[in-house]
Amino acid sequence: MRAEDGATAQVRLHRRPGDPSAPVLVCMPAMGTRAAAYTPLADALAEAGFQVAVGELRGQGTSSVRVGRGVRYGYHEMVAYDYPALFRTVEAAFPAAPRHLLGHSLGGQLGALYLSQEPHMASGAVLVGAPSCHYRGWPFPQSLGMLAAFQCAAAFASVYGYFPGRRIGVLGNDSAQVLRDMATQVRTGRYQVPSSGVDFEQALAKVELPVLAVAVKGDAMAPPGGVRGLADKLTSARVTYWELALGDGAPGSRHYAWIRDSAALVERVRSFVDEA
Repeated sequence: MRAEDGATAQVRLHRRPGDPSAPVLVCMPAMGTRAAAYTPLADALAEAGFQVAVGELRGQGTSSVRVGRGVRYGYHEMVAYDYPALFRTVEAAFPAAPRHLLGHSLGGQLGALYLSQEPHMASGAVLVGAPSCHYRGWPFPQSLGMLAAFQCAAAFASVYGYFPGRRIGVLGNDSAQVLRDMATQVRTGRYQVPSSGVDFEQALAKVELPVLAVAVKGDAMAPPGGVRGLADKLTSARVTYWELALGDGAPGSRHYAWIRDSAALVERVRSFVDEA
């Protein structure tokens, strides 16, 4: 796909040639996570009868934008350029299929902001582990740690030139502006996006799409309070809240383990899409 500002990225497509009208799920990754990490999920969705498109967040994986000093992009560039390019690419690839966002974490947050501007581009949205990052959505005392950590991370990224998450083992590499945008939302609870004239809080409240908000049980990076925090902004949407419990043997962080242990989620998404 090619965004209006010239940035490009690959979109991974799973087609059903015998059923071109099968619903397509447009998957968007978490912060600092490559699209390739979602291959097990895409395969499971395809096996369940969906068509799938897996996009890439700016600065990650196949994106032509490489994170580094002097590379500036934030929520505005992704919402105003990347998501529109992605959904138009998917529309062209699957012209007969209804589209549903499946956004994970930051991918879900930015997807919600995008759909507040172009709701006609999707028939619904599944937001998995996608919280409002307002620190009050975390239980005390983790809430104070969340507040302090992101303010410090944003300040460090501003001085260093970008956020070297892979080097320090947190979140992955990203631009300083992404960290500043997130730190603002952590502190205020509001999506205040520099360089954009959009009041996203008002826009989110006008979204009328069906939404499945999924909290993963035990996910410390997106607790129930945070997931509900984003869902609660969608006051005109038909929101269904669901808690996903993973098996005891699911390896790694609960924020990511569902990507491989996805059977229950795929089944719930199927019923949600059928109802939508």
